[in-house]
Amino acid sequence: MSKVLHREHRALFLLLSILLFFVLNPFLQDSHTGEGFLVASLYLTLVAATLELSEKKVLFWTALPLAGASMILLFFSHIYFYQVRELRLASTIVLVVFLGLVSIALFIYILRPGAITAGRLYVSVGLYFLLGLFWNVLYGLVDIIQPGSFAEAQLPLLGRIEPSKLLYFSLATLTTLGYGDIVPVKPAARILAVLEAAAGVLYIAIFVASLIASYQSTNHKSASLMQD
Repeated sequence: MSKVLHREHRALFLLLSILLFFVLNPFLQDSHTGEGFLVASLYLTLVAATLELSEKKVLFWTALPLAGASMILLFFSHIYFYQVRELRLASTIVLVVFLGLVSIALFIYILRPGAITAGRLYVSVGLYFLLGLFWNVLYGLVDIIQPGSFAEAQLPLLGRIEPSKLLYFSLATLTTLGYGDIVPVKPAARILAVLEAAAGVLYIAIFVASLIASYQSTNHKSASLMQD
């Protein structure tokens, strides 16, 4: 029982930390101090995501140094106003690897057979938003490597793009809203956008199928116990 509660608490912590980062993003991005708070908010997500892997020691000890390195690189990128391209590149690469590792681990977890619990639902919703965050960082990486990969109102976004713009584009793509105000204009960005849209649709389909399978399995076990 205690283990289940711990799983629920960790999963809820991850979900709330991601939502906090999303909500704060558009309000804190216009000042250096505000972006410092955004970095701190992202730290919470990194900690929460690392804790989610604590039951799998190999994954946990793999993710821990990645999370630590990401925090250090994010801190120095912020200190230098994100003007050092190599530092931004290293920070973004490490963060992409970390978020990718956590996303894969959580996806495997929700596909495991078992009862539908609050913790399982928290993980499932948290993973959906984590995918949006993962692609947001991935778009940032593409834009560092190929500046001008995105355009807004038919004008290329050059220089460092405001954090909320790529986050907005990522979530709009993941949910297949497709407003079209921000668009990918270079091949790598376009392919990534298509892959994210496909991942968003497939995730919902797999998530619903997993819930139905778990529900049917639980009902079957209950029926068998009653017959016995």
